[in-house]
Amino acid sequence: MKIKSVTIVGGGSAGWMTAALLSKYSNIKITLIESQKIKTIGVGESTLQKFNELLNRLELDDSEWMPKCKATYKTSIAFKNWREGQGERFQYPFGKYDLKDTYKNNAIEFFLLRSKFGKKLYPYEEFSRFVNHNTFIAEKSKIPVNSDMSIGNFNLADDIAYHLDAELFGKYLRDEHCIPNGVIHKITEIKDIILNSDESICKLITVDNESIKSDLYVDCTGFKSLLLEKYLNVPFRSFQNELFNDSAIKANIEYNNIESEMSTYTDNVALENGWCWNIPLWDRIGTGYVYSSKYTSQEKAENEFKQYLSKRFFKKKSKGFNSEVDEKVEFEHIKIKHGKHDVAWKKNCVAIGLSYGFLEPLESTGLLTSHQCAIVLCDTLVRRDSFVTQFDIDFFNNSTDAMMDTYKNFVLAHYTLSQRTDTEYWRDCLNVSTSKDSMNKIMKFDSSENDGWLYIAAGLGNNPLNEKYVLQQISNDKNIDKLHEQWQQHRKTIMKWVDNQPTHYQFLKDNIYS
Repeated sequence: MKIKSVTIVGGGSAGWMTAALLSKYSNIKITLIESQKIKTIGVGESTLQKFNELLNRLELDDSEWMPKCKATYKTSIAFKNWREGQGERFQYPFGKYDLKDTYKNNAIEFFLLRSKFGKKLYPYEEFSRFVNHNTFIAEKSKIPVNSDMSIGNFNLADDIAYHLDAELFGKYLRDEHCIPNGVIHKITEIKDIILNSDESICKLITVDNESIKSDLYVDCTGFKSLLLEKYLNVPFRSFQNELFNDSAIKANIEYNNIESEMSTYTDNVALENGWCWNIPLWDRIGTGYVYSSKYTSQEKAENEFKQYLSKRFFKKKSKGFNSEVDEKVEFEHIKIKHGKHDVAWKKNCVAIGLSYGFLEPLESTGLLTSHQCAIVLCDTLVRRDSFVTQFDIDFFNNSTDAMMDTYKNFVLAHYTLSQRTDTEYWRDCLNVSTSKDSMNKIMKFDSSENDGWLYIAAGLGNNPLNEKYVLQQISNDKNIDKLHEQWQQHRKTIMKWVDNQPTHYQFLKDNIYS
């Protein structure tokens, strides 16, 4: 069929990202229907490097869009208390592995050093520092203004992601790109959906009794999945037996010291029944607690979250929480619907974002799957000048299904590799089965292929070498002492260079918010 018109139901970041791509790269007539009664969830305020593909396709310049979306830079993802719950924090830095020939570009060298020189000099947190010098940049919350290739290979264009206000980003795309490109914006609500005899969508009926017909309908209605699930009856498959977190509490915190608190990483801090996110935006810190209602009540979770906030942001050291938390912080409770529908595209309807599937906020997969699915849809419609057959639909469904499974397995690995046993929640996380694909990526430990898998596995204490092999390598390798000396000296050089770079806040103030 030839797609000449598309109606997107639902705004938010998913709807407007889809509209922005289609309006830029196709001649399709695009209508977006948005309800003023629907409030965006707004937990997806952190991105990964793949977000740059969307920015590049839309030709968005940082100095233009970032100030309008309260955005900041992101160079890494940090995990605190995930291994032992004793204050340890390891990084998952962006960018390429940048070891020099001296270190043989082999992550296994780290474990040889650790085995010989001990965890005091080589704790698991040292792994990412050893294989990617961008770790030091993230830990110090710096943005280099000059790149010293003898020290690291940080590249602002490639080794960066963003923290942003997702709601503002959607509005920015709406006002600055979609509407100027001819997207028709209707503020109304859907009263009914009329189906054809073959169960495809015939038309939409609004509360104003307007009839809207299109060749293709894009469902961006969030967890409601109005078109795909409710009217086209596409089954939803829950991930609840693998991913336990089904609830979240979100809040916003004011900065105490903006320069020191505006980190360049998303901080994920494990608590008793889940974990907290901390996302530094330009005007506030977005924070929240993701937990499982199976293991704690809403009231207990909120109290646990308040204690965390009190200690971290209000300097309260006792077990109770400071009254300032109740006075200054507003809490919003959210239910998470994790899983995916059997297909994202059925007949003449395709779901983008939460309406197709969702994992949980960990690793920023909400925005990630939304903009990646939107990109695949755009490519599908543009590939043959908007001519689509069942082949294209099947290809889209296979691509999105594989993507969701890959990200699900990656998120799951964070829990199954943890060594925490202090609560029933964490003990049960350790007993979830791991897929063969995940096991291969974790145990292969190939620094040229595994990317994030390698950081998570090592940070959570996974050593791919058996002790006998390690000892044999140490006894046979005369260069291990030299490697240790070189690394310790190189580490000092890196830290000295990083210390001389501007803070994240100062860099943004001078270059983005000036």
